[in-house]
Amino acid sequence: MASNSDAPRVPEMVLGELIGPNGPCLRFAARIKERRVEYDALVTLLMDHAPCPRPETGDVARALAAGCLGDRHLWRDLDLVDRPALRLIFEDYFTPLALLNDRDMRWKKFLYKCLCRWEGFHVCRAPSCDECSSRAECFAPEE
Repeated sequence: MASNSDAPRVPEMVLGELIGPNGPCLRFAARIKERRVEYDALVTLLMDHAPCPRPETGDVARALAAGCLGDRHLWRDLDLVDRPALRLIFEDYFTPLALLNDRDMRWKKFLYKCLCRWEGFHVCRAPSCDECSSRAECFAPEE
C-alpha cells in the first residue's frame, strides 16, 4: 500500500474526471446543498485522514463526499471503472482510512460507519456490524 508521501498511483485521467468541472461535485450539487451538514462531515472525516495532503487532496475529498450523496455504490456514483479504482484513491490520499477498512466494507457504508462514531452524528441503527441486519449488504461482493 502506498503512503501519501509516495508518488500518486491514481491515473491522471481518473483524477481529472473525479475533480474536474463535470465531476461529482457538479452532478450532486443539489444534494450537497440539501445535505450540507452531512457533506461537510464527510469532507472533514476524509481530510482528518489525509496525513500528507497534496494540493488536490481537498478536491478529492469533496468529490468523494459528493459521491456519497448518490444512490449507487460509491465507485459507480464517481463513474469509476471498478471498486479497486476507488480503493486506490483511498490508499493514495486517505491511507489511514484504507488501513481501517481492513474487512473490505463497501466504502460508502464504511464512511458512514465512521461518522456514526462522531458524537451527535448518527446514521447507523445497530451498535455494531455483527448485530446489524444489513451486514450482508455491507460486506457482500459488488457487481
